[in-house]
Amino acid sequence: MSEEGSTEVRIATKRIIDEFRQRGALTPESVESAGFGHWDRVTPSWIILSALMSVVRARREKGRSAAAQVPVNLTKTGLSRDEAALVIDSLLGDVAGAREMQARGLLTLQSMLGLLCAMADEDSLSRQQLDDLFEIGEEICRETVQGGDQIRPPVRGVEVGPWDASEEAAPRLERVDLGGLRVPSSDGFELQPMYAGDTILAVTVIQGPTAIQLQAFSSERAGSWAEIRQQMLNRMRATGSDASEWFGPVGVEIRAEVPVTDPAGKPARKRIKILGCDGPRWTLRGLVSGLGGEPDSTDDWAYETFTETVVVPDVWDGRDTTIALQWPQAAR
Repeated sequence: MSEEGSTEVRIATKRIIDEFRQRGALTPESVESAGFGHWDRVTPSWIILSALMSVVRARREKGRSAAAQVPVNLTKTGLSRDEAALVIDSLLGDVAGAREMQARGLLTLQSMLGLLCAMADEDSLSRQQLDDLFEIGEEICRETVQGGDQIRPPVRGVEVGPWDASEEAAPRLERVDLGGLRVPSSDGFELQPMYAGDTILAVTVIQGPTAIQLQAFSSERAGSWAEIRQQMLNRMRATGSDASEWFGPVGVEIRAEVPVTDPAGKPARKRIKILGCDGPRWTLRGLVSGLGGEPDSTDDWAYETFTETVVVPDVWDGRDTTIALQWPQAAR
């Protein structure tokens, strides 16, 4: 790989990759220079992990499940096929899998290098393509270190929503004013209210093959997203749904396959994602269905709609947990 234009840490990363490819192992000096486990600064290990995550996600976008992504040759990874699948699932966002992976110590410098090299060989990635991945990985690492958080997305209300009505940082977009929520609008979108008697509890926003139902709660009554999420997981599993936690673009979400009745009246299964976010005095929940609700979907419209929504907690009347909506007021 050419070292022209590369930073010192990226040069070290490429040399570690070349040494591992040639020897199947690293010298003690290279292991030390890799900086594995030091996530408070940019290290070759972190760049390698970022590159591996990019490759895994690219494979998922091509329709390959975690099990289907396991390389044929695992000799240099130090992992079994089941262990490799667990690591890949974790890199895709499986929260329970990540906990198990950590407890079993499966994510090591060797396993990262072995998986990255094996996948790069299977996908015929050129040296330039790997170098590009390392460059992107370094940029991500530097931005993360500067932001002070290695795992979570930018803090809600500082760099990304959902937004509180009091926050001036919210981007000025065309939004439909529904009282308790201001929902971003777009060409061809559709709004459908969910009533309980005369009260509108939620709104479903539909854009093409994807829908997201938005509902805001008073955190004083309903609790935090972590509390709501656990309650939902318990209820869903008790009624036969296959539900698990995943780390997605807006934090920890629920991915589930729930029992439904199809148009012909026959039992069926429906895949959904449930997003959540805590704000000042409120919690916003978004239930994604349709194409965007599929686990391997690359349709990010629902996430964008969720993060551009503005919550207006002052309209909460204190009688229920839900911040009720009005239908509709002027667009803004």
